[in-house]
Amino acid sequence: ALNLARAILESGMECGVSINPETPIADILPLLEHGLVMLVDVLSVNPGFGGQQFQEHVLEKIRELAQWRSEKQTELLILVDGGINSHTAPMAIKAGADILVAGTFLFQHPQGLLKGVTELKSK
Repeated sequence: ALNLARAILESGMECGVSINPETPIADILPLLEHGLVMLVDVLSVNPGFGGQQFQEHVLEKIRELAQWRSEKQTELLILVDGGINSHTAPMAIKAGADILVAGTFLFQHPQGLLKGVTELKSK
């Protein structure tokens, strides 16, 4: 992973990494410590299909990343993907998320996409 991240950066692009709900933050610390990634995508559901329930134990991972970011005074972005809705969005933001990915909640909102976006923004 370190060599791939370096190659990405050397070619003029930015690099990010995604972690599954069960992946410990320790597994990506070398990438973070070497400053090789600018974004961590914390999956709050298992990859594969939409409509899954947010796994609340990932909030601790988000807090851990946010604390690491604060201690290291870096601009690392924390993205949370999966199970985001009007209930889970505030929890993810409070834990330290910068970017939220909401699919099913928005596209299957009973009052339409615009109402779903408005509802999320109001939280």
